[in-house]
Amino acid sequence: MGLCICWKDNLVKQFGLLLIGLVFLIAGCSSIVIKPVFQTKEREEPVDYQVPYAVFPDNLLFLGLGDSLTVGVGDELKQDGYLGRVKQELLQSDQIEQIDLINTAKRGRRSDQLMTLLSSGALDKEIQEASHIYLSIGGNDVMKIIKRDLFSLQLDAFEEERENYETRYFHILHYIRDLNPQAPIIALGLYNPFSLITVESEEVESIITDWNTTMERQLMEFEATCYVPVQDLFYTNTNLVYHTDFFHPNAKGYELIANRMIRTMESCGFVEETNGELYVKGASRNE
Repeated sequence: MGLCICWKDNLVKQFGLLLIGLVFLIAGCSSIVIKPVFQTKEREEPVDYQVPYAVFPDNLLFLGLGDSLTVGVGDELKQDGYLGRVKQELLQSDQIEQIDLINTAKRGRRSDQLMTLLSSGALDKEIQEASHIYLSIGGNDVMKIIKRDLFSLQLDAFEEERENYETRYFHILHYIRDLNPQAPIIALGLYNPFSLITVESEEVESIITDWNTTMERQLMEFEATCYVPVQDLFYTNTNLVYHTDFFHPNAKGYELIANRMIRTMESCGFVEETNGELYVKGASRNE
């Protein structure tokens, strides 16, 4: 490792200026982090899993966990980002009578901060009651490295932090599963906002791919999980999917995420389409 990420001279200034702008736009996200203590079990081999769908539930509780993508930052239509759109789409089904939404996500949150929040027990009740859990976490972990090493980015730093992220992500999923063994966990992948600058920033794209692979690998360790890839949706800005901060999705971007999420939930077995009608599978909310 130790290979330095280098850009052409005519791109360095442009990339550096945008990075500085992004740093100030997303500044204020840092907080004092207390390292949580988790009681973990030894990893078990994944097995084929079928959610116990005795019925198609009609009363659901969606729980949002993570960072600004689950908050819906950048959605100029104020429709609660991808989570609000998924909710509205599924409410079109005659099966569903009610979907309540509890969104605990926070702009700028990193995986270590989410671990601290979970270990405090502050969200135990919400996790236990949820019928479906939506998670986005990791983008700010990457941005922490970029802010710290702004003009001397090295692959080693991203790889070291990716390994730490893998451990934290496992503990986050383990904590959720201990509290709620049945609720599907739908996890959003990362994307590379720096593809806005140039398609030549392949190093960053490769880093995001590695982190997404890590995320998907950890999700496979647990039952009833679903990884939703979105990296391709935000490669460059051909489809005009970025908010004016050039970092978060706009309404169109969140619409694309929501559509991808529903289709992926269908392939994961959490949603079934019959005669053009969507049916949500899973246990009803736990009250």
